[in-house]
Amino acid sequence: MDYKYFLAVMETGSLAAASARLHIASSAISRQITLLEESIGVTLFERRRRGMVLTAAGQALAEHALRVRLEEEAILQSLRQNDYAQAHLIRVAATEGLSRYFLPMVMAEFSNRTPLARFVLKVSSPDDCVEMVRSGEVDLGVIFSTAPVPDIEVNYSCLSPIFAIMQPEHPLNAARSLSLTQLQPYPIVMPGEELTQKQLFNHVCQMEKLVFNEVFTCNYSGVLHEFVRRTNAIALGASISHRSSMDHGLKIVPILDPRLDRDLQVLSMAKRALPQSVNTFLQALIRELKEV
Repeated sequence: MDYKYFLAVMETGSLAAASARLHIASSAISRQITLLEESIGVTLFERRRRGMVLTAAGQALAEHALRVRLEEEAILQSLRQNDYAQAHLIRVAATEGLSRYFLPMVMAEFSNRTPLARFVLKVSSPDDCVEMVRSGEVDLGVIFSTAPVPDIEVNYSCLSPIFAIMQPEHPLNAARSLSLTQLQPYPIVMPGEELTQKQLFNHVCQMEKLVFNEVFTCNYSGVLHEFVRRTNAIALGASISHRSSMDHGLKIVPILDPRLDRDLQVLSMAKRALPQSVNTFLQALIRELKEV
């Protein structure tokens, strides 16, 4: 079944925009959508004054149609014997902490072993990463998660404990482990509310009625670490995200509170057959995660 017209209307939101993309009259696209609806026996779009909106049935078909399109592209790549750059393209979405050191390291090592590999890394919030995987905009997502993600394949998951990050001269730098209460006398720096680390921290503080002096907020960990390097403030983070902090002279100390731990997950679109190049990288990524 050809989903070209259906996907064009879904992605552009209107017949006119789909017409401009496909260089086909909007009336012809409308007929194709009507024929598809009649053949299936359900309404796929709500016709509104400002455009076309998927029904629940349309959303279900869209997920299937996107998988079909992606798998067709993968098959064509294989048939062409991987003799062009697009066949080796690996698209990944990840949160900022994972993108700062760990993923570039894994990608660089893979690139050294596989010179034809090409990477696109998109850095965004956990929710946006999930949506990019679900829509097929990227092949893989690497995020910290605090809850199950529906309609997504979890290829690998592991527990990621939380650490306190501080300058080497900090009064707490000799501690083997810390509690949140021990951090209270010191200022802290935090990421934005859209990140799971901040959400968990707020939840635990509310449960324990803990109040902290949050002196600096930024959604980029490199900026937080630079602030920590020059003050007695403390940042929080996973060791895998902040390995570069140790390389730049910062100290990390475990925080013994499992309520702050998150799952580090590698995601892909549910029921999608991944291209060979993506699957090979996925296995390499999982091996690296198991060694962290």
